[in-house]
Amino acid sequence: MARIIYCHPSLTEFDYHVFTDLDFWDARKLLRGLAWVKRNFVSHVSGDDFPTQVVGNHLPRAVIQKIERRLGRALVAPARHVIVRSVLFSGFFEFEPQQYFPERWSRTRMMHFTHARLPLKQSVLTTPYKMVQLTWVGNKIRIEQIQRSKKHDLVIRTARDAKLRLHVPSCF
Repeated sequence: MARIIYCHPSLTEFDYHVFTDLDFWDARKLLRGLAWVKRNFVSHVSGDDFPTQVVGNHLPRAVIQKIERRLGRALVAPARHVIVRSVLFSGFFEFEPQQYFPERWSRTRMMHFTHARLPLKQSVLTTPYKMVQLTWVGNKIRIEQIQRSKKHDLVIRTARDAKLRLHVPSCF
């Protein structure tokens, strides 16, 4: 379900170069070991619409087919950096889940998938004084940062809790 745009050979130094609307972290996890996954900072394809580049040199045809098959089956949602930027600057982010998720999904499943994709352990969104709330507004999912009723101090009790807090991506 992810869209793919092939880069023109004259604009790239790689044998295989595509842009996809799948989020960078999702594509990285999905294509681990097959190709090099990069963020999209080029000017001719919008990084908000297509945040990820998949590149490689001398890839066999079977690997290219596997990459495209995996991308074709992947579920797309709004890019994490777009959500975070909107929440920081506007206070909220709204999107229509029908554009991203299968029609057969229930509202609960759409909400769960959206909640699982958010970088909630990042201090930009979730602080001791603020937290993120997901709600339905009509047919749209709204993500907004709200004030907590009291300060929330994170308690780390086990080594596993400490390890989970240690390996948070430093960017979106």
